[in-house]
Amino acid sequence: MAILCHGAYFYFFKFEDGRQAGSAPQFFLGKFPNGSWRQYIAEAGLDHPNDPGYFLRQTRLLCESLYYVFLSGYRTGLEAYWNWSLERSKGTPRESTPKWHVAKVSAGKALEEAKSAWNLRQENKFEESEASAKRALRFLVER
Repeated sequence: MAILCHGAYFYFFKFEDGRQAGSAPQFFLGKFPNGSWRQYIAEAGLDHPNDPGYFLRQTRLLCESLYYVFLSGYRTGLEAYWNWSLERSKGTPRESTPKWHVAKVSAGKALEEAKSAWNLRQENKFEESEASAKRALRFLVER
């Protein structure tokens, strides 16, 4: 994972291991749950000087964006360990391989719930967003 920030926006890049598909590993520009390639960074008091609530909402969105990026990286890391364990287990079963798979699946479910929570929050469906965020947390805890 990589995060690029130039002051007004930040972008993230994710690593794709192309070995499974027979190609070379590459970095790709990541997309946020709303389909955007970048996330705006509000400047305290400059964007809407008479509305501190605006800055707080933007700060929350920024935190949620970073959470999404880190959760995506976590899931990608688990997938890499699972793939590595699969490669090492050829011929000799490894006890850890199924555990990596379960962790990867749980992290994937958590990521999907986090995306849902993000989108529900953008639609001002606060209670549904909160419920989805709690389900995401449960998936992370269960792994």
